[in-house]
Amino acid sequence: MTRVLIVTGQHFATQPRKVDLHFMAEALNARGIRVDFLSMRLSLVSRLMSDERWAFAKTRALNQWTEITPLLGEFIWVSTVHPISLGKPILDLVSKPLAKVYGRHIPRAAKAELPEYTHVLVESGISILTIPEIRRLAPKARIIYHAADRLSTIGAHPAAHAVLRESIGAVDLVHVMADAIRGDIPEGAPTIHLPHGISRATFDRIGENPYSASKNAVSVGDMLFDADMIRTLATGYPDWTFHLFGRLARLEEALPNVIAHGERPFDEVAAYIKFADIGIAPYRPKEDADYLSQSSLKMIQYSYCRLPIVAPRFAAAGRSHVLAYEPGDAGSIQAAFKAATEFDRSAIDTSGVLSWEEKTARLFDLDSATPSSPHATRLSA
Repeated sequence: MTRVLIVTGQHFATQPRKVDLHFMAEALNARGIRVDFLSMRLSLVSRLMSDERWAFAKTRALNQWTEITPLLGEFIWVSTVHPISLGKPILDLVSKPLAKVYGRHIPRAAKAELPEYTHVLVESGISILTIPEIRRLAPKARIIYHAADRLSTIGAHPAAHAVLRESIGAVDLVHVMADAIRGDIPEGAPTIHLPHGISRATFDRIGENPYSASKNAVSVGDMLFDADMIRTLATGYPDWTFHLFGRLARLEEALPNVIAHGERPFDEVAAYIKFADIGIAPYRPKEDADYLSQSSLKMIQYSYCRLPIVAPRFAAAGRSHVLAYEPGDAGSIQAAFKAATEFDRSAIDTSGVLSWEEKTARLFDLDSATPSSPHATRLSA
């Protein structure tokens, strides 16, 4: 019977903002497959640093299994300390030996379940530190390294880089969402390139337009959010309204044609995407962020809704409907937006966009597997 564990240092099984992990879990659940989340990167340090994840986690049961539905469970692991990269090479070097063994200390109740999983999906970041222990305790499980982001881009502790190199032989499959990331993966494990899927059914069934006026541009997410780029567009195009979604997606000063919605449920965000006129991907420049042109979920969602996209040149490769600009160049930004207003949306090809069901079936090789019973085994106490 197929049973899946998702190990993540970023997300929880239930949270206001859905990411790829949640959509894949839903697709697995729809097949009757049990999915559990092991959420980590939380400690007393998180509390002292007022980490937003701590504020959410403290409302949940900690260091124990929680049954969310008969097919979905979670374990939120909180330790005394956890590895943090402070951006100082000497400090990271000193803390590296201790950080590397962090993954050995998975709580006993979580370890007890590891032999029961057929598949373990380990997200890029601090979650990598658990790979050696998971392989030891779940020798028959298929370990998939979910390389959603470059470790350098997300500021992962150097220990994660080291453990990935040392443990790549324990990984059965590396999943990259951008060809540009392939070169970052140590040799020794098969690699598959699959872009994000989308909830096609959700977008297709939305019928109500949330906008009260025309000329709307939408920006979803706050990763590397470039507020100056939005400010440039808002002041250059005062007859357009710019809708921002994401906790950190906001401007310091209020502008009459910029609306910061914060984090909203996916169905609500999807409606704003579907009925927008232009999609914006306002990424700040950062070294090695070129993979975003392929891996960005919002850009795939924009494309499915046939939105012209305005994005920085480093994240614009491979799609004719992505109008590129040079970051920091106001003239270039406004020219790209003008080109987007004139783009023929009917020319945007959506045939290559996968559903989450299609993507998940390929990633977990489910089409050749026998579907599991809808009555999955419950977690032990």
